[in-house]
Amino acid sequence: MFSPLVVVLASAFALLGVQAQLTGHVGPTTPLSSKSNLCNVLNYGGSIGSSDIGPAILSAFNNCVTKTAGSTLYLPAGNYNMQTWVTLNHGSKWAFRMDGFITRTATTGGHMIVIQNADDFEMYSANSRGGFQGNGYQCRNAGPRFLRIVTSTNWSVHDLIMVDSPEFHLVIQTGSNGEVYNLMIRGADIGGSDGIDVSGTNHWIHDVSVTNRDECVTIKSPAHNILVENIWCNQSGGSAFGSLGVGTDISNIVYNHIYTNGGNQAMMFKSNGGDGSVSNVLLQNFISRSTAYGLYINQYWASMDTLPGSGVKLSNIKFQNWNGNVASDSRPPIALICADGAPCTGITLDNVNMWSIPGKPVYKCESAFGSGISCIRSGSPSSYAVVTVTPTKPAGYTTPTTMPGDLSAGYPATASIPVPYVSSPFSLSYAGTRNAYNGYGSAGRQSRPLSSLASQPIVD
Repeated sequence: MFSPLVVVLASAFALLGVQAQLTGHVGPTTPLSSKSNLCNVLNYGGSIGSSDIGPAILSAFNNCVTKTAGSTLYLPAGNYNMQTWVTLNHGSKWAFRMDGFITRTATTGGHMIVIQNADDFEMYSANSRGGFQGNGYQCRNAGPRFLRIVTSTNWSVHDLIMVDSPEFHLVIQTGSNGEVYNLMIRGADIGGSDGIDVSGTNHWIHDVSVTNRDECVTIKSPAHNILVENIWCNQSGGSAFGSLGVGTDISNIVYNHIYTNGGNQAMMFKSNGGDGSVSNVLLQNFISRSTAYGLYINQYWASMDTLPGSGVKLSNIKFQNWNGNVASDSRPPIALICADGAPCTGITLDNVNMWSIPGKPVYKCESAFGSGISCIRSGSPSSYAVVTVTPTKPAGYTTPTTMPGDLSAGYPATASIPVPYVSSPFSLSYAGTRNAYNGYGSAGRQSRPLSSLASQPIVD
């Protein structure tokens, strides 16, 4: 967004003993009105209905955007196919207005669009119709990812639709001062369909809906001072940290107002060996319904190979104001399975009310130190074997709320996924919550709290 935004979260972290916050503004530093030199792909070899719009996008960038500061690369409304992937490298004070809808037609790996080393950059759809259709069922886990933002500063991506990437949908690779909002991501009910993977410094991810069976919005190393809020994981793999490996370096992370309907987990820290640290994390205001796992730390995650190292050190992790359930009693709604070689410390559960639908769950802890659950230990950290306890239903537990638009199942991995159309720039509806950090994006539209998606017509 154009207006500098400083979100101070010191009060939320007071009990953690840290002063975590976004460290300054996020988003472009100049408004769209200052990016008025129009670089229309139709003037650089493109056409509506093109069989390959990639070369025209690259030509418009190289011959117009990079030649004149204050430019907007423009993809007009309409349908386009794409089989040549493009890297748009460098460029300052520019925008990519993507009102058209691009369908993947090649199976080459990599990324359909890479934005690299950009500064003061904005990628958006002014009509909320722009985006990608990957038809991933045709080349599942063997084709491109959609969009990668690499080592860029002062940028935003918003109001786009991303449907069925063959692999990941949006990857944020380091960089700083980024903002992602008003995205609708629909992936398949299969692993390798990550929604948003984010690393870097001082990023704000908010007002996003994700359907898939892998990561919803996930923190990757290195990552510092990142705020993730107002997220609807709707039949999604759920939110996570990881997979965490060798040299993990993550600190000062906040997730706030996360609603998870079905899927793998409400939140998971996953690793197996490795080293480094994750510290000063606040995970607050979570609601989850019928997930496989609930609040889940697993530092012996069998789905990844064991890495060199005694384990990633987790410290100062606070779970606050949670209400949710898991689908069966075969998996605990709370499991804190920490590395024996690097016990977790400062794990705090405050007003965490997690249960199971059948009503006979257990909680588990291993080498975890902190407070708020009966199986966790206090005192000097050391390794200890798994402790399993049979809890009574938390007094604060209530049947989790629902949201209009909750899916009963994910989308199949072997058939086309329908494209959602929204009638106007949209925001999400998170029952009973509000965003404390309202602001305005540089496109002049309010970056709103989770408040209105259910009222916006969505037509498949």
